[in-house]
Amino acid sequence: MRFKKNIFTKMNAVIFIFLIPILLLYGISNQASVHVVESLLQKENSNQLEFFRTQMDTMAYSLAMNTVTLSRDPTVMEMEKMMYIYDEQKVTQLSATVQEKLNLQSSASSWYNEISLNFPSVQRKLSTGVTPSEYDYQQLDHHSRGAGWVYMADPGRIGSSKFVYYAGGPFNEKGQIDESIVIVETAFYEKSLASMLDQLKSGGKGDPFMVGSDLQIIYNRTSDPGRTGEVVKAISPEMRGESGTIQTKIDGKPYLINFVYSQPLGFTIVDYTPMQQILLPITTSRNLFYGCIALLLVVGFTASYLLYKHVQLPLQALIGVLKRFQNGDFGVRLHRWFHNEFDFVVVRFNDMAEQIQHLFENVYEEQNRSRLATLKMLQAQINPHFLYNCLNFIISSANLGRHEPVIAMAYNLSDYYRYMTRLEDQTVRLRDELRIVRNYLDIHKLRLQRIEFDIEVPEEMLDIALPRLLIQPIVENAVVHGIEPKMGGGRIAIRGQLNGDGAWLTIEDNGVGMSGDQLRQLQERLNRPMDGEIGCGMWNVNQRLKHWFGDTAGLEFTVPQASSGLRIVMYWRGDYANGTFIAG
Repeated sequence: MRFKKNIFTKMNAVIFIFLIPILLLYGISNQASVHVVESLLQKENSNQLEFFRTQMDTMAYSLAMNTVTLSRDPTVMEMEKMMYIYDEQKVTQLSATVQEKLNLQSSASSWYNEISLNFPSVQRKLSTGVTPSEYDYQQLDHHSRGAGWVYMADPGRIGSSKFVYYAGGPFNEKGQIDESIVIVETAFYEKSLASMLDQLKSGGKGDPFMVGSDLQIIYNRTSDPGRTGEVVKAISPEMRGESGTIQTKIDGKPYLINFVYSQPLGFTIVDYTPMQQILLPITTSRNLFYGCIALLLVVGFTASYLLYKHVQLPLQALIGVLKRFQNGDFGVRLHRWFHNEFDFVVVRFNDMAEQIQHLFENVYEEQNRSRLATLKMLQAQINPHFLYNCLNFIISSANLGRHEPVIAMAYNLSDYYRYMTRLEDQTVRLRDELRIVRNYLDIHKLRLQRIEFDIEVPEEMLDIALPRLLIQPIVENAVVHGIEPKMGGGRIAIRGQLNGDGAWLTIEDNGVGMSGDQLRQLQERLNRPMDGEIGCGMWNVNQRLKHWFGDTAGLEFTVPQASSGLRIVMYWRGDYANGTFIAG
């Protein structure tokens, strides 16, 4: 099916062409905005985590240094010595001093911490904790040999897990705990880190937590343990180095995950952010834009459809009836109402079509009536006296035994009246018209015995198409009004001429003729309506010539120079081709 480029399709194409670059530009702009937001968010989260790690590491290093300082404090060393020699009075005095020093040092940190002094030689313990604790040889033997902070999980009690740092223990793994003078133990609970994670969360858009090498997790107070566990499973194989950023999907949703590693505590600080939450304004703006585009498309297509319905369809309907009208179907009407301005056009078109149809019908009927009247008039010209004379000639010749004239007269009379009374074909060739003229002249030649005729027409003229009975009335006029009233013999000559300007057929007789004034009056009367002063035959021939070949055709009357009589020239001007004249 061929695609038609009508107004509807063109308007839809314009809408698409207009919206495509807008969609492409907005898509590129939206992607650029998303990338910028992701980059800024990644940088912001990384900076926040780095600052958080710096604060936490600084606090951890500070507590560790205090622990090491206490392990070398002279008062603590003196107290251990007094306890070893059982000088209770001195121990009591030093214990108060050391206890005050421990409290001051513990309160100097923003983290809640407990400082304990373990004296292996006497198996006694001095602590800042509210709840007294006993000396634990096995715990000291297990944890004090390493360097750095040790995470001690307590799953049974929420918030009881803690980080512990030991100083002053055995110098190597094989050393005995009893060989140590004092082992200083500093511990802070994970709730301090949870508080810091809360502060970090309140300043950002993520949900930070800490994860150890054994996948121990320290949550902030409002963490989602389930979601946090899924994040740990998703990123644990990909965490490499001191810091990094990971973009991954969890349950089909994109997440931006930043992490940094804390060297003192041996934990990784992780902050994950759901990208949908961050990109919500951009997504909302994008959806609003696409919604507006969709609305514009709907409005555009609606406008295009309305244009198609109220303009294109009426035009197509009008074009359809106009084509049928052009092809000659004058009875076509447009019986469709569009309920807009085109209804006025429909009414006016129907009125115009009806008027044109009536006009054509009237003209056609008038032409038929005119042609019928012409034929009837021509048929009425058949002179009954001519027929009676021919029949009397036949009877007389038969009585005298002259069979050949009878046969010739009968044949010529038969052909003549057959041609005269044939109504089905009103267009003939010149050769047919000349043949009936020859029959007519042969009849008069047989009857009067004093008429001669000569017909000389070029062969190329014989195929000219013309109306029937165009030449016979002129020849009849020459016989009846020119030769019969004349004494003696008469002669009729018919000559034809064809050149580039047109065609001429001359009918000349040597009858009684007409005066110059009579000829001028006759020429003038040919262009008037027929009246009683002019024979209907001449007037009819002249009118039919003009109707058939145009105004450049007609009749001319002249007197031959060499003799009396009358010369009638039948002419039609124009270009001749294939038997047809194109009026010039």
